[in-house]
Amino acid sequence: MEEKANHFDNNSQIYNNVRPGYPNEIYEIISTYKLFDNNSNILEIGAGNGIASQEIYNKWQSKLTLIEPGNNLYDLLYNKFNNRNNIKMENTTFEQYRSETLFDAIFSATAFHWLNWTTKYKKSYDLLKNNGILVLYWNNYGVENNYLSDKIQKIYEKYGKGFTCQKSNYERIMDKIENRKNEINESNYFRVIEHKIYSNILEYTKDEYIQLLKTFPDHSELVNDFWVEMEQIIKENGNKINVRLITNLEIADKK
Repeated sequence: MEEKANHFDNNSQIYNNVRPGYPNEIYEIISTYKLFDNNSNILEIGAGNGIASQEIYNKWQSKLTLIEPGNNLYDLLYNKFNNRNNIKMENTTFEQYRSETLFDAIFSATAFHWLNWTTKYKKSYDLLKNNGILVLYWNNYGVENNYLSDKIQKIYEKYGKGFTCQKSNYERIMDKIENRKNEINESNYFRVIEHKIYSNILEYTKDEYIQLLKTFPDHSELVNDFWVEMEQIIKENGNKINVRLITNLEIADKK
């Protein structure tokens, strides 16, 4: 866990450059379950460089508490929000975070899966008001072109990162999303009251896509030859690659 957190922090500027935001529709859906205003208290776990934080603030101007354990990512957060009186930032882990404030909502964007399963649901439960909601959402990535996706998969297999199952990348993403939803329901603390999936196509240049891959912790140990071959495949595709961005939203209330 700590090693993966360090990976994000060590690649904070790359992360800032190539990770996309989240569909505006998810915030519209959230608003149908909870009305937030500038007196509402929202906690965001794993705020990173503040992509979702900015979107949350723009939507509701609520009181935000942002938790980010990485020093470099925290610096990005501080530079972005230090002039906002209603945004507090904590350079700590969720496990170490302490608060006497009970929150109207806890948000976590593409981060909740990194937390310790045995504690994250109970602690979230304890930090929420009785009518508070847990809002979790993730961006998931897949190559849109099936032919190109197959060629890329062969490179992963060559360097020991292939998948043992024969499912397509889309099927693996949908399995992951279903598992996340089930985990919430099986936590004994929360039940999912809204489950939404959104899909979009993003175009990356060769360099942007390589940078995007380098933001994923499981790519950190790949050797230079992997990256050379990956660049060559994308170069042969006109130096561009279309990425299917699938965002899943899970809203849960307390059991």
